[in-house]
Amino acid sequence: MTNVASAGHLLGRINLAQLWQSSRRELEDLLGQPDSKKVIVWDEAVIGPVGLIAGVPFLRSHGVYKMVRLPITNLTEQYPDANEYFFFTRPTLHLTQQITEAIRTSTKKQSKKFVVVFVPQKSRPCILRFEEYGLTHNMRIPMGFYIEEYHLDMLPLDHDVISLDINSAFTDLYIDQDPTPLYQTAKAICKLQAIYGIIPKIVGKGKNAKMVADLLERMRQELFSAGSAMKDIPPQFDAVILLDRSLDLLTPLSTQLTYEGLIDEVYGIKHGCTKFPRQMFSEEVQQITKGAPPPTGPLTVLLNSEESMFAEMRDLHFRAVGQLLSREAKKITAAFEERHDAKTVSQLKQFVQKLPHMQTAKLSLSRHTTVAELIKDVTDRGYFLQQIYAEQIIREEDCSDKPNDYIQSCIGMSQPVAKVLRLICMQSAANSGLKPKLLEHYKREILQGYGYQHLLSLHNLEKAGLLRVQENKTFPLLRKTLRLTVDKVNEINPKDTSYVFSGYAPLSVKLVEQLEKPSGWEEVFQMLPGPTFKKSQPVPRGQEKRRKHPSSDRPQLVLVFFLGGCTYAEISALRFLSQREEALTDYVIGTTHITNGMSLMNSILSETPRFRRTRLWDNQMDDPTPPPAPQPAASATASGPIKGMRPRR
Repeated sequence: MTNVASAGHLLGRINLAQLWQSSRRELEDLLGQPDSKKVIVWDEAVIGPVGLIAGVPFLRSHGVYKMVRLPITNLTEQYPDANEYFFFTRPTLHLTQQITEAIRTSTKKQSKKFVVVFVPQKSRPCILRFEEYGLTHNMRIPMGFYIEEYHLDMLPLDHDVISLDINSAFTDLYIDQDPTPLYQTAKAICKLQAIYGIIPKIVGKGKNAKMVADLLERMRQELFSAGSAMKDIPPQFDAVILLDRSLDLLTPLSTQLTYEGLIDEVYGIKHGCTKFPRQMFSEEVQQITKGAPPPTGPLTVLLNSEESMFAEMRDLHFRAVGQLLSREAKKITAAFEERHDAKTVSQLKQFVQKLPHMQTAKLSLSRHTTVAELIKDVTDRGYFLQQIYAEQIIREEDCSDKPNDYIQSCIGMSQPVAKVLRLICMQSAANSGLKPKLLEHYKREILQGYGYQHLLSLHNLEKAGLLRVQENKTFPLLRKTLRLTVDKVNEINPKDTSYVFSGYAPLSVKLVEQLEKPSGWEEVFQMLPGPTFKKSQPVPRGQEKRRKHPSSDRPQLVLVFFLGGCTYAEISALRFLSQREEALTDYVIGTTHITNGMSLMNSILSETPRFRRTRLWDNQMDDPTPPPAPQPAASATASGPIKGMRPRR
């Protein structure tokens, strides 16, 4: 049986904490001397990324005594004790205008210093906007004004996941035709090579992937000619695989069914954290101090592999989560019962030494039992099960010429337009397009049912390739060739990556799996649109790779980079490949950002007038008698096993 585990297999292979340390040192240099009192003014969008690198204690230790958010005015009057005012912001004109207003309304003294820090890089239009108001870099009179950059271009979300956190990457690349994310990707991979050595092989598929590969080659030549130390670093990666998101649009549109994937679908995971309704958790988990006023607002839960229980369950199918929680509850109960068997001083001492770890495990169990109950409350509802059933039919059946019954019923009940369009796009992706008559039918239904402002929505979906006229039957052919759909899948003890969607193996992951073969993968790649390429980068003499023929004892290390977003289900599937007993490859996942079906649809529809951002569970009209909401978990060990979702048809 293959063990579905998290990133533990990479420990000792590669240390992504070096990225974290590099970014932390850069932030330390920006903040300067700790004896100078500082105020930080945040653009809200950069709080999360910077928070992954440096917490509040780190900032306090470097002289930061107050943090506020944009917009703000009269800054020096509100915080007169500060000597330095730092603005951490994205390079956008409207934020530049807010910063200009904040500085313009502040007292201008030579003793005051204003520092604008652009994350991850400054832009010429923003600098010109500052100059329009007389603010130029390195000015000293009437006050100090400086423009800096914080190159936070890669966020190590976990031991095996790197994100560039460019949430607009898909719309930038496929709707606006803006290549900026490609340059940022090439720059980020170059930075990886500066830390971990030259990557000998670059393999990829798609127009955008080819552009990144060409940029990498040019950047490498420039760095070598400038005498970069990159060539002196022993290579740790064997290859990088670059994949366009457009190769596989069906996967991000499908509802993820792993534990972490469902948390992202239902509550959303942002920078490794999720917010849950606080009242559902026990006081122990909330860490409420006796006598203190009860906290308000949602409870923020950190989700990463540092927590051993989450590391074990994050990649499981949700049906397997209940068994794991039940097993852990019995184990913790048995551990606490050992205190009755401790008769001697030595035995009591051993028990006391284990107590902190046991209490941590109990809190972790209580927390994830409650989270699983909250997720189960959604997955048990009729509208969710209907959605999963409809998605399975769309993925498995060739149907490009007639409307899907479930889609028609959703339109008839005025379900959220994002949900309806997501399903229509799934049908288009699963059939390599729709017949012209059916596509026109769906367009007419959307415009008449939801309003003519969605002409823009439909235009953008077509521009992104999510809606299109069928010109070939590539995907149905790939479905058979690669066995993308499986009739019988073991979700508890999976044997195939199809478990992450209860019977559908992500095409993107299957393409990566094909590359493990010494030959034959070219034929499969040629079936998809866009250029296929395989390049070699010269490795300096003496630094050649030792693993020309990888083995299960010493597998090769490959970076898989998604251009346009990656889902948690794909990450789980790639980890599954690495965890197989016969695996010859360990994978590190890189992506422009983390995405899912609703975040993808919301990003595309955000330009549509009067559009309201939607989640999958927002509309429950098709489930008139939902089950009662779960009650707060009284204790971790008291909670029984959680039953899985209805079995796949």
